[in-house]
Amino acid sequence: MKNILIIALIVIFGTISALEKSTVEKINKYSGKNKRSLLEMVDKQKGKTLEYVEFILNNSSPNDLAVLTPAYILESVEYAIRSKEFLYSKQYDENIFKHFVLPLRSSQEPFENWRKQFYDELKPVVENISNIEEAAIAINFWAYEHMTYKSTHGRDQGPLTTIKRGWGRCEEMMIFYMAAARSVGIPVRSAGAPFWNFTDNNHAWVEVWTPDGWKYLGELANSLNKTWFSHTTLRASLITSRVFGDYQEKNTIKYEDNSTILSSIEYYTDKYDDAKIMIDDELGQPVEGALVTLYAVSYGGLMPLIDARTDKFGEVSIPLGKGSVFITAYDDRSKFGYALFNSLENDAEIRIVLKDGNERIDEELNFKFQIYNSEFENDKTQKEYFKDTFDLKNQLSDLKRKMKFENFKRTIDFVYYFDNSIKNYDQIIFSKRQKHFLEKCDLLGQNTSEFLKVYKGLKTNKTKLKILTSMIEEWDEKELNEIPDSTAISDLVNIYYEGKNKYIKIIPDSVFTSNVVGVTWKSGTPPQNGWQTELYDQIKDLRSYNINTTVKDVVKWVDTKVKVDSNFVYEYYAGSLNPVEILNMRSIPEFYRIKLLNCSLKLLGVPVQWKGRLEYFNGKEFITVESVSEKKKPEDRKVKLSLYIDDEKVKADPWNNFLMGELDKGVLQYSYFDGENDSLDYILTFPKQDDKFLYLEAGVRNSNGDANVVIKNIGNTDTDITIKLTTPKEYIDISSELSDEAVKKINSLTSSISNSKNKIVLVRGVISTEPTQRMLNLLLEKAAKFEELETSIVIYTELRNNDDLKNIEAVNIIQKQGEILIPETADESYPIVILADSNNKILFSSKGYNMSIADLLISKIKNIKK
Repeated sequence: MKNILIIALIVIFGTISALEKSTVEKINKYSGKNKRSLLEMVDKQKGKTLEYVEFILNNSSPNDLAVLTPAYILESVEYAIRSKEFLYSKQYDENIFKHFVLPLRSSQEPFENWRKQFYDELKPVVENISNIEEAAIAINFWAYEHMTYKSTHGRDQGPLTTIKRGWGRCEEMMIFYMAAARSVGIPVRSAGAPFWNFTDNNHAWVEVWTPDGWKYLGELANSLNKTWFSHTTLRASLITSRVFGDYQEKNTIKYEDNSTILSSIEYYTDKYDDAKIMIDDELGQPVEGALVTLYAVSYGGLMPLIDARTDKFGEVSIPLGKGSVFITAYDDRSKFGYALFNSLENDAEIRIVLKDGNERIDEELNFKFQIYNSEFENDKTQKEYFKDTFDLKNQLSDLKRKMKFENFKRTIDFVYYFDNSIKNYDQIIFSKRQKHFLEKCDLLGQNTSEFLKVYKGLKTNKTKLKILTSMIEEWDEKELNEIPDSTAISDLVNIYYEGKNKYIKIIPDSVFTSNVVGVTWKSGTPPQNGWQTELYDQIKDLRSYNINTTVKDVVKWVDTKVKVDSNFVYEYYAGSLNPVEILNMRSIPEFYRIKLLNCSLKLLGVPVQWKGRLEYFNGKEFITVESVSEKKKPEDRKVKLSLYIDDEKVKADPWNNFLMGELDKGVLQYSYFDGENDSLDYILTFPKQDDKFLYLEAGVRNSNGDANVVIKNIGNTDTDITIKLTTPKEYIDISSELSDEAVKKINSLTSSISNSKNKIVLVRGVISTEPTQRMLNLLLEKAAKFEELETSIVIYTELRNNDDLKNIEAVNIIQKQGEILIPETADESYPIVILADSNNKILFSSKGYNMSIADLLISKIKNIKK
């Protein structure tokens, strides 16, 4: 009896201690209706299942605890355990399994129940493969049957939405692949460059665990460590990978809020430094716990790359690629310091002194980066897999994807409904809208039939027909693909219809379409996973004929349902929440409350917009939601920016050559502003904030990415600010490296084009690649500008057809096919870009991906005209 009692106590103690005390507190605080069932679930588990459930819950963010259910967790754990059955799964230990196979998510995607579905489909693909690298590549063939790259806004979509949609940006491709790989026991982690620093972009990709160490994967290739961005990573300032939970190793930069950031740069280049950043106070003493933030040049200003706290010696050590980074440092006593660090010219150490009252930054900074070496290959010894069948498998994956999504396109079926929705429009406007609408319909993926089903039921209701058409026009295709089914679509149309009828006499159609049906802010849009009906049932009785009263009542209702937690901590592994999930969470950050207000008001038919604060339309004008009684907005400030580059006045273009930032607790980050151009100048409009340190940041690059950046403090009385930039000297141009044979072929090509214009030649290699498509898109976006500059764009495709270019309509686009122009160019070095003048003289040429290529070419063409 005594032994039985001891065993029982051990079992009880084991169950109680399975969850950390802080986790139990978080479940009670954030899990709402699910908190009891989650705790009961833990009590019932044992063995490995208990260990894995504990690991998941102990490292789950508040966002995830608001969503997770026992059924979801247990099914995911069950199939994660099943993935241990594969031959290659015996090669790694439990620590690798828990951190890189078991996790429920890869980034900030909404939870979707992917693991069982992917396991069932992919088990036959890898069950006879013993080599983990070969299995990883086999999974990549499958992934490319289902999706390809397409730029989209910043909120992540889930892996099942990716299958429905067929497209996604780089991080969504990463999320999709990671889910697939983990479903069959392949350890993977997310990796990326938060910002490239030498160009205005970032990228995310996948790293795969192998017995030889971590290796990376991108588009289809027959080995790991071989992808289009291999050359780009050589020049990165920082490459990091993320890990779910606390994972300590030599490359760990920091563990914070249930996730670990590792440095991965050693897997991509040997040209990096273990940079040491030392922080002292004014007495020369090291400052422990100071917040050190590193910044890249991007989108016209400075963007945070990473932050870390100094150790007891006042130091932070971070592996950094050769080049420049801007650094700020701050401690809790409000002392501040900053410096530009350039490892190309200095030792890999820098010392920053913190001073009182040092927050006003007024600096000109010159960033320099490594010169691109086109001959370097990251690893020439990688084993190749599927060598004899790779090209065939590649083509088959491409064909399967194209056939799958071509079958979804039913353009002609949508024409009728658009024509019956949009009446009394100028023919030119009508044609443009119809073209845009039909292009969106071609991107509806598996939801194509669901939308047509709803349209069919709306033939007799012109208002509802118009609402549905407006949804397709106004929403991003990501959200259109997220909607679960025709029932959810129909319910939402009915909800909008009721709101429109309620305020039909006081809200113009254009305002309703843009500010009720339309998107308030892209990155803040919640997942469109069918929450509208449930939320609407809770709030529909709050609507009255007086919009002001409706807004007041919604604000009161929201504040009875949720509590703003000013100490809320955002965690990396945290999916976007819809409003119903926010309500279940209850204890929320202020921004979630704003999202809840935004979604509630729109469902009730109240138009809203975001202008650095949430505003609603009261029938006459937009006023601030939180100042209903005042019926006026807080005071706005206006500042005019005049921008000069190389002594020539240029158009000030937000997110291209300037942005506005603010310094908040030592971190320089983007600050909201609105505005418009007044000729070349830009008039910024933003809420008056005398208590904040606001800055205008402007930058210009050369073709190597080197940048001149100016930061100017916006004083409380400033109304006009002028910034002068100087383009750094250019270094990168491979024209002098071209062989006589290549020059002869290029001259023959450009001479065969019978016009007297300058020519830009984009050379597409034998293999279709993502960077080639990206750079083609960059040139096409500026096609009208190139035409204005009397320049033709020649798309030259080597040893394959141009069928994929049939929809390009710009008048100055010329398509050519033929032999290889520059022999021995590696596949990953494409595209090649060549600029020739009207006399067919080669003025510039480059290899590889360059995000700034269009602006660079425009600048060079302008110099020709001078």
